Amino acid sequence: MSYVSLENSESFLKCFEVMAEDKSCIVTDSVLYFSGKNGKGFMTVAGVSSGIEVLAINATMLAEDLTFSFLPSRSASSYILCFDDISLPGKVDNDFPLAYMGAPGDKHNSSVSITDASYGKLVSYPKEKQVRALIVRVQKSSMGHLIDDFDAGVIQNILQAGNNTSSLSWPITFKYRLLLNDFMSDIIQHPFRELFTVRNVSILVEYLLQQFFVMEKLSKDGNYLSTQDTHNLSKVEQHLCTYYKQEFPGIEKLSRISAMSPTSLKTKFKKYYGETLFGYYQKNKLEHARKLLDNKVPVKVVATEIGYSNPSHFTLAFKKEYGFSPWHYLNPH
Repeated sequence: MSYVSLENSESFLKCFEVMAEDKSCIVTDSVLYFSGKNGKGFMTVAGVSSGIEVLAINATMLAEDLTFSFLPSRSASSYILCFDDISLPGKVDNDFPLAYMGAPGDKHNSSVSITDASYGKLVSYPKEKQVRALIVRVQKSSMGHLIDDFDAGVIQNILQAGNNTSSLSWPITFKYRLLLNDFMSDIIQHPFRELFTVRNVSILVEYLLQQFFVMEKLSKDGNYLSTQDTHNLSKVEQHLCTYYKQEFPGIEKLSRISAMSPTSLKTKFKKYYGETLFGYYQKNKLEHARKLLDNKVPVKVVATEIGYSNPSHFTLAFKKEYGFSPWHYLNPH
């Protein structure tokens, strides 16, 4: 197992020093490339300013588990935010590999989490999987650099709401996956790496806070979801996102995947994700379409690529979601 232990005062660059002891790794310009027996991919440090450190990991088929131990420190005045997308190698007919779901409470689940650094944190990524992950260590006084008008007490309230725990986590959603995928594609070559990193981390933190407020509202309304519930719902969410090019699978199939009754699944999914099953499936599908349009892919090609046999049906769905046609999105002037 590759193991890196970090004191609160130590920079993320220490990860490079430890990993680079293996001569099969290549380090250049704050990027460590895995190669040979280690696996494939890279690890990089970015956004190191104003009390914010970001460690990005984009790796596949690691030969050993990769573990970072953030040691507890009473003097630590920071948070550790983790955005982890852990997938099975190999692709289905899709842009993303199948997520590795594990079991409820499995430390290798795809998830997002927030931790008070004074208590320490162990972050582990499994071998022989595909890993897209961002670890963010941010000083409490620096949260305002990530979120405008940030209330310094919000995150502390989040942790206190979790029965005064030092850490909270939730299953990952398609919005995180899309952003992590784009981030890993661009970070190495981006000419303004620090600004690019801070901007993307800011969006991720906003997603995380939104997710907390949903869970907090559910709890206050007496609609608490168990760990097993959120795990089962995340399996359905992953299925909808993985097979977005295919027709909507239908409630009976999704009910079997979730091991819930159709009524229970529809109710709990809407409460947790804020969308109906079909609405969530459709939003993810159209977000993929928008990404393709951003790359100037022709509308008819986009329609086919995301599973529409009739481009006019795609146009209607896109306009209903965004308020304008895909042609107008491509050519706004």
